[in-house]
Parts: sequence; structure tokens; C-alpha cells
Amino acid sequence: MKRMVIMLGVALMLGVAPEALAQARPDFSGTWRFNQGKSPPGIAGNTPNIPFPSQIVVTQTPTELQVASSSLRQQPISAVYKLDGSKVTVQAPPGISETGEARFDGATVVITSRRSFSSPAGETVVDFKEIWSLSGNVLTIEKTRTESGEASTVKAVYDRM
Repeated sequence: MKRMVIMLGVALMLGVAPEALAQARPDFSGTWRFNQGKSPPGIAGNTPNIPFPSQIVVTQTPTELQVASSSLRQQPISAVYKLDGSKVTVQAPPGISETGEARFDGATVVITSRRSFSSPAGETVVDFKEIWSLSGNVLTIEKTRTESGEASTVKAVYDRM
């Protein structure tokens, strides 16, 4: 009898675990504004090595993350990422082709993308990896930019508006 109760308890836990995990995902929805004072120096201003938008608007559903980012001197960029890691097309400025994927990794969202464009040096391909994490009304994005085998990583901090 005791064995039967233990087996029933394990079966119930296994049935509830996926729902509990899905509910534990943070909600990144909202309008996020770049906070230069909380971010490290050198990531804002003219020609930073790794660009961050001034504002990000996010709408999240259980299966999608819709992201629209804008900056004063850049064309807006938007995408509707499938949270299962499927590849999607990112709406980028003319002359730039970009694809990306997004997935949850515990309490963070990981977005990877590949951007390609023609330049005076020829065809240029840049890979990005963003790790988004929330702490209250603060969004931190750690972004790694890889081009020609060289990678650099910086973080930016955003406040929910």
C-alpha cells in the first residue's frame, strides 16, 4: 500500500511539473528604456562596438516574444520570435538581412541572430547572442557580438516604463 501511494505521488508530480515550469517563466512584456547611468561606460554614444537600442517594446505570450526596438540614429528593428527556438526573419533596415531564434533557458531568454550586409570590405556577417534577465522592473541584456572570429561582450540595463 505504501509503495502504491509513493508511485501515485511521483506520477502526480510528473504531470504537474511542466505546468509549474511554464508558470515560472518571467514576463518580459513592457516598454523598456535604456539606462545609461546603470550601464557600463562606452556602450552609448557615437559608434559603439556593440549597439543597443534606446527603447525596446516587448509583448510576450506563452509561445512568442514580439520585440520592437528603436534608437534615435538607427532604423527600427522588429521580430516575432517563437519561444521554441524556431528560426524567424527579423525586420531590419534596408540592405541588412537578419534571422534569429529565441528560447527560454531557465529564467532567462536567449536570443541569437545573424546579420549580413554588403560593405566596402565585401559581404559582412555578424552573429549576436543576447541573454535577457529580469530583476523587478530592471531588464539586463548581456550581448555578445562575433565577427570574423572575434567576440566581445557587454551588458546594458533597461528600466520598465
